[in-house]
Amino acid sequence: MGWNSYWGYYKPAKPKEVKEGIRAKSKRGAIGETWWSKRWIDVLESFDMGARLSRGRSYARKGQVISIDVQKGIVTAKVQGT
Repeated sequence: MGWNSYWGYYKPAKPKEVKEGIRAKSKRGAIGETWWSKRWIDVLESFDMGARLSRGRSYARKGQVISIDVQKGIVTAKVQGT
């Protein structure tokens, strides 16, 4: 039995547009401009999070980030994705 017969068909969806979302300035290549943003990205990449970081970059470049909250020891963000 194949996975398709068990789960059925999943139709890919586009994320809902976010009005006034936080958008990255770069469309490709490095995402940080300042030394601290580059360092932050380097640290995140060192955790080997798989597709999560690339998906986050994609959300940032499309303006799908609603908010970012940075506190001591934790960073949280609200995003509109699928």
